[in-house]
Amino acid sequence: MIDTIQIRALTLDDLDTYKQMHTGIEDDYIIRIFDRLTTNDEHKVFGLFVDGRLVSIAGYTIFADEYAMLGRLRSDLRYTGKGYATQIMQYVVSQLKKLPEIKWIGANTQLHNYSALRVLEKCELPQIKTFHASTLVKPESLSYAKGPIWTPITSLEEKREWISTIENKPDIIFPYQAYYPFPASPKLFKDDEIKDWYFFKNPIGDRVLIIYHDQKKYDYAHVVYLWDDLFKQPGLWETIFETHKLFQQQYGEDTMIRTDLTDASRKDTNDETFEIQDPWVLHGEWI
Repeated sequence: MIDTIQIRALTLDDLDTYKQMHTGIEDDYIIRIFDRLTTNDEHKVFGLFVDGRLVSIAGYTIFADEYAMLGRLRSDLRYTGKGYATQIMQYVVSQLKKLPEIKWIGANTQLHNYSALRVLEKCELPQIKTFHASTLVKPESLSYAKGPIWTPITSLEEKREWISTIENKPDIIFPYQAYYPFPASPKLFKDDEIKDWYFFKNPIGDRVLIIYHDQKKYDYAHVVYLWDDLFKQPGLWETIFETHKLFQQQYGEDTMIRTDLTDASRKDTNDETFEIQDPWVLHGEWI
């Protein structure tokens, strides 16, 4: 008997069907935001049905008009090992390539999520960079180079000057949001967003620190620093701490400091100081 396979976009009416999948995930955030995923133009979720039963889902979110980040891959544990996850993800990629506005397709998966890594490999999305999503939990144990607070950059014009050194270098991976880093391009840096970001330059003017507010369940002071000497630049952490205080006043005392450590800067700290997730691997390509 040949299974009848159908892949289609999910709608809000499919929520109960999704809840019947045996994913093994106790507190699946997809259920909480299912309405947003199926009714918002920035998101799309597809389902693969076998003989009318939903067995796998996958989708994407569009960022900055031209970037598509794959995700929401879920499979019914009763149907694993049949290639359905790969099939639906390949379908999603094919649909994205039909959209003229999409210039980059990528995905984030953790280093030891071997099944997801295999799916992305079969989708021919190359690995770009590994990074360590980290939240500061014990600032008192942080070891860093002491120094004066860096000079604030307040004018949009000067912010733009620094951004111009980044935006046309696609080899630079910029954390556009927590969990969503992208190769740099001008689309990532819109005036109405960067005007609210905090910029600081070091005393000799060869380094810039960017801090912006982000919210992914929790509120964060998201630290963006594109060099490996995160703990070796005098005054950098004094600047971060002072800005963090402002964020706590504005967004609440529970606001945390978050940053993406590179492999090199990861070696300069420890798991006691930061809560460091299993490394994330960014995959993707320009199309």
